[in-house]
Amino acid sequence: MNRVMNHRPNGKQVVLKLLVTAFISLSAFGASPSSPQSKTNETDDLVRQLIEKFTDADKKGIVVMDLEPAVGQSGSFGPWLADQLSASLAAQGKTAEVVDRFQLGAALEAQHLSLRGQSDVINAVAVGKSIGATTVVVGSYAAAENGIGISLAAFRVSEYGIVQSTRFMIGMVFGKIPLTQEVSTHLNVPLDSLRPKDGVYRSGYGGVSIPACIKCPMSSMHVPDIDIQGMLRAHPKGATVMLQFVVTAEGHTRNITVVQPVGYGFDEQYMKMVENWEFKPAVDADNKPVSVNYPFHFDFNFK
Repeated sequence: MNRVMNHRPNGKQVVLKLLVTAFISLSAFGASPSSPQSKTNETDDLVRQLIEKFTDADKKGIVVMDLEPAVGQSGSFGPWLADQLSASLAAQGKTAEVVDRFQLGAALEAQHLSLRGQSDVINAVAVGKSIGATTVVVGSYAAAENGIGISLAAFRVSEYGIVQSTRFMIGMVFGKIPLTQEVSTHLNVPLDSLRPKDGVYRSGYGGVSIPACIKCPMSSMHVPDIDIQGMLRAHPKGATVMLQFVVTAEGHTRNITVVQPVGYGFDEQYMKMVENWEFKPAVDADNKPVSVNYPFHFDFNFK
């Protein structure tokens, strides 16, 4: 929380407290994948990790959306992976009730959504709600060393649309499945086509973890660096600055850009602020540090 300097509108001294909450969308801050291990069924293991985060109510109607590639175009592999995950969930026995994925086609058509839209959380939850699901699982995949990196996230349908709900996301897990003959057959594309050409991965996607802040101080802002009065007039209820930057494999920030500006000097100040931030870097499905694109939000609430 930053206290912005006192100012005197209409001759009266008012102290304005600027509440800033930083968060990353579609993710649990600082989450990281488990170290790769040899398991009998890696898909079942991923499902067990995820369902451990569920309440009993969350297990009453689970639907798995088609997984999307972190890099490249969607194909038949994402739906096949979702079918395997659904089967693993159903195999949990009476503890998990899985919604038949055949219902997804009709729901998507009724809501005029494409299959590619399933990876979008809002679309996915809307579809899940329409078919009576209590929990929606979305996921993504990417190339790993002799395998496929997987990210899964579960969302609570009952919290859909509740402003600033802290219970919307149930949990997120990361893992890897080996490149068996069966997986290769269904993948039907070269493994390298699922790697980013520039070597910068998507944070939280395809088995790649999310960087964790280890030195991210919030600097104070003062007039004339920022225009408080202008911000209040333009955004009386608050606003959001969204930055995008790369967190390198060494944990440094690079290529900082403003994706959603608010103006009045705030964008420039936050860009300067994150220049010297330090992170525990993201790791891929093989537990190796990698550079990732990292979206970061600063939310303002004026009170």
